[in-house]
Amino acid sequence: MPEKSVRDMTKWERMRYSLAARIFRSVNLVSFLFGLFSLVVGVALYAYALVGQYVAEGFNVCRSAEHMAEVNLEIELFVKEVYEIYSSLTEEERAEIGTDAYYQRYRSITANRDYRRLLQMLEDFRSSSDQNDVYVGIYDAATRRLIYVADPDQNVKTACPIGYWEAADEGEPEKFLEWNGQSRLFHISHDKRYGWICTTGYPIRDSAAGRVIGFFLADVTLREVWQGVKGFLWTYALALLLAGVLMAVLYTRHMQKRIVTPINHIAEAAASYVHDKRAGAETGGHFDKLQISTGDELENLALTMADMEQDLADYESYSTRITAEKQRLSTELNLAARIQTDMLPGVDPAFPGRTDFDIYATMTPAKEVGGDFYDFFLIDPDHLGLVMADVSGKGVPAALFMMGCKILLQIEAMSGKSPAELLASVNERICASRSEEMFVTVWFGILDLKTGRLTAANAGHEYPVLQKPGGPFELIKDRHGFVIGGLPGMKYKEYELQLEPGGKLFLYTDGLPEATDREDHLYGTAQMLEALARAETRTPREVLEAVTDAVEDFADGAPQADDLTMLCLEYRGPEAGKDKGESMKEITLDATIENVPAVTAFADAELEAADCPLKTMTQVDVIIDEIFSNIAMYAYAPGSGQATVGVAVDRDTKTVTLRFTDSGAPFDPLARDDPDIKLGLEEREAGGLGVFMVKKMTDEMSYEYKDGRNVLTVKKKF
Repeated sequence: MPEKSVRDMTKWERMRYSLAARIFRSVNLVSFLFGLFSLVVGVALYAYALVGQYVAEGFNVCRSAEHMAEVNLEIELFVKEVYEIYSSLTEEERAEIGTDAYYQRYRSITANRDYRRLLQMLEDFRSSSDQNDVYVGIYDAATRRLIYVADPDQNVKTACPIGYWEAADEGEPEKFLEWNGQSRLFHISHDKRYGWICTTGYPIRDSAAGRVIGFFLADVTLREVWQGVKGFLWTYALALLLAGVLMAVLYTRHMQKRIVTPINHIAEAAASYVHDKRAGAETGGHFDKLQISTGDELENLALTMADMEQDLADYESYSTRITAEKQRLSTELNLAARIQTDMLPGVDPAFPGRTDFDIYATMTPAKEVGGDFYDFFLIDPDHLGLVMADVSGKGVPAALFMMGCKILLQIEAMSGKSPAELLASVNERICASRSEEMFVTVWFGILDLKTGRLTAANAGHEYPVLQKPGGPFELIKDRHGFVIGGLPGMKYKEYELQLEPGGKLFLYTDGLPEATDREDHLYGTAQMLEALARAETRTPREVLEAVTDAVEDFADGAPQADDLTMLCLEYRGPEAGKDKGESMKEITLDATIENVPAVTAFADAELEAADCPLKTMTQVDVIIDEIFSNIAMYAYAPGSGQATVGVAVDRDTKTVTLRFTDSGAPFDPLARDDPDIKLGLEEREAGGLGVFMVKKMTDEMSYEYKDGRNVLTVKKKF
């Protein structure tokens, strides 16, 4: 590819990279590749046929020699004696090959008159055929060698006398020894002395045992084949070159007229169009003027470009209008999303003054505006309403429908109706007033905060999940009623669940079990329960964060088609937070230095309500500042996390109790020795002064690591 644009090229560079030049080169390349392929195929077929001829001749020679020797000569005896002598030798003795001492061991065989007749017979077969050598040999599978029994070759340089051995070619012994008798037996190998050799053979069998003991072999060099192939290659290559060049010239001239010139005209018209657009000219018809009449795709391209020029002019005016409309819709969507988010409970803690339960919920919409919603509200001081719902559809219509449903559910709940009555009433009102074909699945429950009894009804929603104290999360397969807004006149069944102090309730929409990964595998209820099991001892907020992380890991970035909405409630009972007259109130915040003022303000409000002296309030603020700052800087380093601070005031004993809880790295601040404040700064070990100061200001400190959390309790009398 050229390194610079065609506009920056010289005349000669444009010619080099022009379409005509590329067509010329391409035709030559295709002709060359086709000719090369034809040449390879032709040579292969020629060589295959010639080699097949040599193989057939050699095989027939060996077979005829074997039949003749079997009748007239003691060939089995010679083969067995040679192999017996060879096998009796050590490797050191075998290494003496080529010496008189080595060949002297085989004199008894060579002196045999039948052996000399065998040599003469082999020579007769060789001279009457095109084979270079016909001989008898043994393939020794153990040493992978070929042992010569009889070779009539008298040439000093090429002769292989009786007992002579040489390493066999890779795979050659196996091929000959395992021959199935169904085809001609041959092997092609390369020898340093003779080049490529085709060896054919026919087995010699032990007449008694029937096993193969040796072979009649015939060698023929393929040197003549390669010489003929070379001449054919040169002749064909020259003819191919001349034909390719001639074809390229003629074809290029044809393509220049039919393709290259019309394309250049279209390119010039496009450049003129761009130039006029940049100059602000309103002229048109750049492509209509071309008048290309090739009757093929190029003419169609010119006509299409002319249509495109007109369409672009129409699109410019349309694009201006649609951009303004998209901006307006985007603004409306963002506003609807903000309104929807503001309507859902989103403060943590949701009920700062309540210690008998903890609740947290999240919603992650699949679009800018989702159709899922949750709600929780106090019907009265002792009853908590819980809602988890999923509206059919997405976007602004679903969000508007969701807002109406949420308001109706809360209004009906505040009127004192039971869950079943409430769902039936809301269903009637929605069926009577809806204009869109939309419906909503709803799970609604009312929790008695004094007893832990939960009364609920289900209108086509997902099963709730319940955890008993210290036990696993379990799916509660309640009875489903019909969806809200589906049909008027529907009745709903309600049921009761008992929540014990420390138990949890988990609610969700179908976007959780139906979350998908990149291969469209569903997350499923089983994996949801596994994620909950890993967070059994955590707070409701931490439970939802753990499930969200598990779903995100499973999805691996895959876009989701449905909203992901969850709610978790932990019931602590009416006695939660009470310790010798104390009423512990808690606040949970991100463990950051910036949140220290929020924690001290929370504590000051409790202390002021208990008429705590200003001096004690100041000391408590210092204690909170020191401990919360240490959690922020070290508990989750280098990451981040949350911390919970509890404040309780016992007026009877005039004691302030502070409880700091975090899920960071285990650390007992009381296990460290107090610093020696008598030493100078350069002699004293860094750190520890803050905890030391807190010890001096408080009356009691204790630490424990429980359920994966650091819990530091501080008591201060006033």
